[in-house]
Amino acid sequence: MKKWFAFTAIFLSSYLVFLVVKVPLALVINTIELPKNIKVDGVSGSIWQGEIAQFTVNNNQVRIIKTQLSFWSLLTFSPTVAVSFGDPVLAGPEGRFILTLSSQQLLLNDVELFLSANDIAKQLPLPIPVTAQGNVELAFTELSLNIADKLTCEQAQGQVTWLRSGIVALDYNIKIGSVKADIYCEQGDLMAKVLPKNNLGLSFTTRLSLAQQKASGQGYLKPGAKFPAQLKSALSLLGRPDGQGRYPLKF
Repeated sequence: MKKWFAFTAIFLSSYLVFLVVKVPLALVINTIELPKNIKVDGVSGSIWQGEIAQFTVNNNQVRIIKTQLSFWSLLTFSPTVAVSFGDPVLAGPEGRFILTLSSQQLLLNDVELFLSANDIAKQLPLPIPVTAQGNVELAFTELSLNIADKLTCEQAQGQVTWLRSGIVALDYNIKIGSVKADIYCEQGDLMAKVLPKNNLGLSFTTRLSLAQQKASGQGYLKPGAKFPAQLKSALSLLGRPDGQGRYPLKF
C-alpha cells in the first residue's frame, strides 16, 4: 500500500510539473490588467522560455522580447527572469537585463540598453529642429524599485553615454564629442546628471517621477572654447545669458 501511495505521489508530482512547464506565456499575460497605453502583440512560448513579438508603450515600440525564467529562483519566492530584446537590423531599442521580483521590490541587474539618439530627441521640446546622430547606451549595475505602495526609485547605480554624438541643425552637420551622465535615485525619483566635461558646456539634470510617469529637466549651456562654432548663431533662441554667460535650459 505504501508503495502504491508513493507511486501515485510521484506520478501526480510529475504531472503537475509537466503542466507548469507547459503553461503558455500568453495565458499568464492575459491575466494581467495592463494600462491603456501599453499593448502586447505576438506572445509565444511558455512561462519558462517565451517570446513577445512587440511591446508598445505610448506608440514607442520594443520588438522581439525573449524571456527565460529561472526554476531555482522560485524556491526562494523571488522569481528571476533574464530578458533580452531588439535586433540590430530592426528599428527600436536593443538590450538585456535580469529582473528579480518580490512582493515589495523590482530589482534589475546587469542592464544594458541601446537606442537611437534621435528617438530621444523627438520626445524633447527643442528650440530649433534637430536631428540627433549616434546611439545612447544606458548601463545599470543595479536598479531597485519599490512597488509596495507606489512605484519609487530606491537605489540606482549606472551611467548614460551618447556614443558617436552629433546633430544636424541649421543645415550644419555638427560633431559634439563625448557626453555622459550619472544615474542615481533622489527622493524616490530616477535622476540623470550630465557630467561637466563636454564640448557644449552643458550642465543638466533630468528627473523622472516613476509614480507620476512624468519627466522634467533643468540646467544651462555655457559656451566655451570647444563649443561648436556652427551653433553660436542659434544661442539667441535660448534667450539671454545670465551674468556668468550661461543660457538656461528647462523642460
